[in-house]
Amino acid sequence: MRFGEGEDALVVVMMHLSLGPKTRARQLAYIRELIGGYRHQILMGDMNTPAADLLEHSPLRDLGLLAPQIEATFPSWRPVRCLDHILLSPGLTLERVQVLSQPISDHLPVAVEIRLPSSLGGDSAVVPHSSTMVEP
Repeated sequence: MRFGEGEDALVVVMMHLSLGPKTRARQLAYIRELIGGYRHQILMGDMNTPAADLLEHSPLRDLGLLAPQIEATFPSWRPVRCLDHILLSPGLTLERVQVLSQPISDHLPVAVEIRLPSSLGGDSAVVPHSSTMVEP
């Protein structure tokens, strides 16, 4: 999903990545190709891997993305692993991050509030985003 035009646009990608590392790397390479031309990026969903793996060892590593949330999200009934993330590009200001205590699937949802840069609608706009993956 894209908001705005040109390289200053905000691109938002929702995903549910593979459990397998090779397939997940191919999925991330494709996503990286799609979002590489945008300065403002939000990637969210069940990524099935720790944030450090995404930020340091995946095709996303050169984007400078931030992973503000460190609380465990899986399994929802007794979270011990952090597999669900909302990754932000550095030009977006984080206002708040929270793992929601709403076990509507086997993963807990993550929510953030961000402040958009003036090029996207002004410094006063706080936009809530949440990532909830409901498993069949």
